[in-house]
Amino acid sequence: MRPRSTLLGACLLAAILVPPAPSARACGVFSLVRTLSPEQRPSLAREKVLIVHDAARGREHFIREVAFRKADQVFGFVVPTPSLPEVAEVDKNPFTRLRTRFPFIEQEYGTGKGYGGHGVGGTSGGSVEVLSVEKVGSFTAFVLAANDAAALAKWLADNQLTSTPESDRWLEHYVRMGFYYVAMRYDPPADARARRSAPIAAETVRISFDTPIAYYPYFEPEPEHDPKTPRLLEVWYVGTDPVVPVAQLTDPAQQGSKPRWVRPLKPGHQHLRARKQIEAALLDELEALLPAGELVVQTFQDQKRRRSGFQDLLFASAEQQPLTQEQQAKLGPLLGVLDPGLVAEAP
Repeated sequence: MRPRSTLLGACLLAAILVPPAPSARACGVFSLVRTLSPEQRPSLAREKVLIVHDAARGREHFIREVAFRKADQVFGFVVPTPSLPEVAEVDKNPFTRLRTRFPFIEQEYGTGKGYGGHGVGGTSGGSVEVLSVEKVGSFTAFVLAANDAAALAKWLADNQLTSTPESDRWLEHYVRMGFYYVAMRYDPPADARARRSAPIAAETVRISFDTPIAYYPYFEPEPEHDPKTPRLLEVWYVGTDPVVPVAQLTDPAQQGSKPRWVRPLKPGHQHLRARKQIEAALLDELEALLPAGELVVQTFQDQKRRRSGFQDLLFASAEQQPLTQEQQAKLGPLLGVLDPGLVAEAP
């Protein structure tokens, strides 16, 4: 499928003109084992994300730490990526230093409305290829390619990550877009049941992949029950120019409503000419990932319980910079994010 430069420009221009969405409540969990009722299964308590985007190279580094409630059993989650990902454990967690040097600062909103296994397996109609396997602390990370959603769901079930009807539909969405997947399976430590009442922080993981526009997998399967507690998402974005995180939203309460561009995250502080500060915060292995030249650091927050109706996040340029022909040529996998109507329905 060829990129459509006119459509892409119009979509991103419309996105950055949308007023910020006030804080909303949402939640979503990826593939989990089904040995317990939905209320008893592990759930995401908080999430910290550092996005380093090198626009000149078209490379994103997605550094993530998550904490789960009731994490005393085998479970997992899936991170979709628009290109082949590289997965690695981060030895030195950067988030304490990031929060100290680049704290989130609330800003007043306008009046805009908003919401807020190994080898190859599968069915006869499709296949799943395991491209790499990495041990990341208590997690095992499988990098997968799949051309069939049913085969991918079967692979997850065969590897103790039983899917649900909601997650099956979620998987089908990304299979149609030709995405890759990082399936993270958590094997609990021996004392996990004794610590069940407290959130358990996962090891920090880095997922790197090629993309001309920074991307965050915000779209989630519908939860099987209504979450009672909001979860905290904190995002630090590092790049060469300021950005605006935007996503398409279809109102789930209005059947047949058209999607519109909104800003799902609450913006915090923007730090210009911050290269020295971010180098001091990241140190060692992560500092080597920074783009060349002067850098901008931005902070964002989210405290939703549900993400119903939201598609994935794209970090559009705040200054409406046009994409080069080379960047447009690499936007193919993101067409379904810009406009889900461009993705062919499953036969």
